[in-house]
Amino acid sequence: MSSLAVAVFTGNAVAGGFEKATMWDAKYAALAGAAVSSVNTSSAVFYNPAGLARIESNDIALSVSPTFVQTNGPTTGDDTYMKGETNFVPNAGLTGAYRLNDRLVMGYGFYGAGGSSTSYEGVTVGSVVPVVGDLRMTGEYSTDIKIMEAGLALAYQINDNWSIGGTYRLTYAQADINLAAASGPAGALVGYNDLSGFNTFGVRLGAMYRSDDNRWGWGLNYRSDVSIEADGKAKFESPISSYAGVDATAETALPTQISTGVDYSLNDDWKLFGEVTWTQYSSIESIKFTSNERDLAVDEIIANWDDQWNFRFATEYTGIENWALRAGYIYTTAVTPEEYAAPTFSTPAGAHSFTMGAGTTLMGGKLGLDLGAEYNFAENDSVKGGGTVTNTGTKASSGKYDTNAWALHATLRYKF
Repeated sequence: MSSLAVAVFTGNAVAGGFEKATMWDAKYAALAGAAVSSVNTSSAVFYNPAGLARIESNDIALSVSPTFVQTNGPTTGDDTYMKGETNFVPNAGLTGAYRLNDRLVMGYGFYGAGGSSTSYEGVTVGSVVPVVGDLRMTGEYSTDIKIMEAGLALAYQINDNWSIGGTYRLTYAQADINLAAASGPAGALVGYNDLSGFNTFGVRLGAMYRSDDNRWGWGLNYRSDVSIEADGKAKFESPISSYAGVDATAETALPTQISTGVDYSLNDDWKLFGEVTWTQYSSIESIKFTSNERDLAVDEIIANWDDQWNFRFATEYTGIENWALRAGYIYTTAVTPEEYAAPTFSTPAGAHSFTMGAGTTLMGGKLGLDLGAEYNFAENDSVKGGGTVTNTGTKASSGKYDTNAWALHATLRYKF
């Protein structure tokens, strides 16, 4: 898993903690992620394991979602504004499903589950003090978090209407966090680098209902929280003191999440989708850092995040022979309160995501190809800041914060 981490992870969460509003499967990304009531492919390992029981055939699927993210904000103090780097994020997923018998289906997958990617180069903090001298420091201000999962799932079809399923999750995280801040007149650069760690137990549990005529359906997906401890190295540099190569551990979590949604066929060609997702980000009060070697200059990044809500709406048109056209919209509530805003985490504003795509089949239906695209943004021009965001007393800066992200999605699915 660690060797694949560089190639499989999600981009900046825009307005939502450690998660994008859409993920790697091109079909469901084009449908604004509204999959919980209708997913019937191996991607159900992630979206709703109960959907595995509804697969039309065994399948193996590879999904790629190249994403470009830019986050901007006041990196050097109140009411400053700096444009961040545009980061390329190679999100991806590999899933498969195999029917064991008429009612029992096994699924598996390895895929990006969360992350954050933001960076500012050449950030200068601190000031020049008469007599004392130049107390400024210049360096990188960035957050790069990758959260991957390996999932093994089993689904059971109770009858023609109901199915249930569960996914066992093995979670792996990597992170590099670099802070640039002033403590009084002196600037300081803090780094927690090459962090990595596993959580060996997490689950997804799902249920799905389809009407007798298959005209409408309902789904429910539960994701348990997983605590994440990642071990790496800490460093600190200021005009007064420094250290490097210190063993350190970062602690945070990917929180509990519940999704429920419905789909409804207006006629043979048009289908509508709606879904609501709640994620308990209020359980994350901070990201903590500890070391057995020495006291750390910054041992806590205070988050005090709010719960996240995603509202998803989508439609699919299948009136063109061998093609499906899809489009959707997502509104994501802000996770970061204005008082605790940080330029390298989620923008303290609601986010808007627009999605579209198409799908077709090749080789007599043996090969499925889905394509999608999305654009999402969040912006707040008048963040008040002022909250204490580290144990050293650093205050959140006021000013303008915004994030923009673009993504393309492609899924190739072989059915057998």
